[in-house]
Amino acid sequence: MLSPTDVTQTNISNTSPLQPMGFGEILDTIFSLYRKHFLLFLGIITVYFLGSLVTYLLDGSLQGSNRKDLVPNFVSIPFVLVSMGGVIIATAAIFLDRHITSSDALKQTLRRFWYLLGIYLLWAAVLIIPFIVSLLFLSSFVRRGIFSFRVLFIPFAFLPFSIYFAVRWGFVFEVLLLEKTNVKNAFKRSSELVRGTWWRVFGLLVLILLLSVAILYIFEISLGSIFILAKAAGGTDFKELIQWSVMEEDLGSSNLIFYGIMTCTDLILKTLIFPIWVIGIVLLYFDLRIRKEGFDIEIQVNSPDAMSIQVE
Repeated sequence: MLSPTDVTQTNISNTSPLQPMGFGEILDTIFSLYRKHFLLFLGIITVYFLGSLVTYLLDGSLQGSNRKDLVPNFVSIPFVLVSMGGVIIATAAIFLDRHITSSDALKQTLRRFWYLLGIYLLWAAVLIIPFIVSLLFLSSFVRRGIFSFRVLFIPFAFLPFSIYFAVRWGFVFEVLLLEKTNVKNAFKRSSELVRGTWWRVFGLLVLILLLSVAILYIFEISLGSIFILAKAAGGTDFKELIQWSVMEEDLGSSNLIFYGIMTCTDLILKTLIFPIWVIGIVLLYFDLRIRKEGFDIEIQVNSPDAMSIQVE
């Protein structure tokens, strides 16, 4: 008997462009792979959905606590990393015309989980924590009534630094999982791939990210607007709707049906959109390897021993 994941066997010969790609080709390939192998990705992102559900429940139970944001965010990290790793491995397998199932992708990710966590913590320590600390530093000045443009400048001083290294290290997860290297070499390899093409990579990453969030905002705001126009939003107006969708503020509504529908929609949409940007980054990783290293992937597919990309 076939298992549910067996229907996701990959066979995309002559459909993936194994050559350098522009943004249009990357965009087309993202949706082509996602559409043709939706069940494969659905099996993987179920983990992400469960993590989002746990995070939402924790967030609700910690209302009014000073740990309201901290605890749910920490709890969500393993779910996000496993889901992301699964999508990375599945996308690489599809792109290289390999057989893969949802369970296979997740198992391979779990075998490298501690490396993934190590990379994430290092990435966060260098890029995220300094910016957050500076924001907290700024807020402490504001609360004490001390304000000046010099103080305001503090968090933004870290912004160029964070953006630069976020792009330079943008492929550490792909390198770690697909080249089976260690944490140190993952950062080194990502830097090598981006070197000399930083602005192009930055532009493509921004476009992929904007595409993902635009889909989310358009669907959520459109659905919420229908309820508001129908006077069924429990007093929520357009401003509050946009703040909820874009800034993730609480959705103040007296209508429990509206609140429940919008919350469920948010969880489902974020889950379904999650693979889009991950697939896009994997495709960009392959594009950089083709452009910079000049290898012929089709030859390497036929000679697994010669490959530095390892999809089991």
